[in-house]
Amino acid sequence: MLTAARTGTKGAAAAALAAGLLLSPGFTSSARAADSAPCTPDRNYPGTFLCQIWGSNVNLRSAPDPHAPVSATSPAGGVLRVQCQVRGGRATYGDYWHTWWVKTPAVGMAKSAYMSEIFLVGGGNDEPDSGLPNC
Repeated sequence: MLTAARTGTKGAAAAALAAGLLLSPGFTSSARAADSAPCTPDRNYPGTFLCQIWGSNVNLRSAPDPHAPVSATSPAGGVLRVQCQVRGGRATYGDYWHTWWVKTPAVGMAKSAYMSEIFLVGGGNDEPDSGLPNC
């Protein structure tokens, strides 16, 4: 707790800054960046969710691992239909990194595939999407 002692202008400013940093959510162990674009339920296909993605022709892999074979690429339009999210291998792209992956539903002869959550809009490094259940 700060005291009422006179610390001078610079001392008071430093004390206020220190108190602000200690109380700031960014400095607590449970802090998470706000997910500005969580995946939302797909009303047309119950049990699936629509996720906004950035980038085009993003690799979809046969397992939640950056070394798994590529089985498809993301559709055009900036939205991917998924079932859930799961932890997997660490993927990196520039300054971004993630161990969370989204799982797409199997469609016809196409098996489920996985995409790193690096390519989901919103959220931060290695944060699960707030709108998705775990697989």
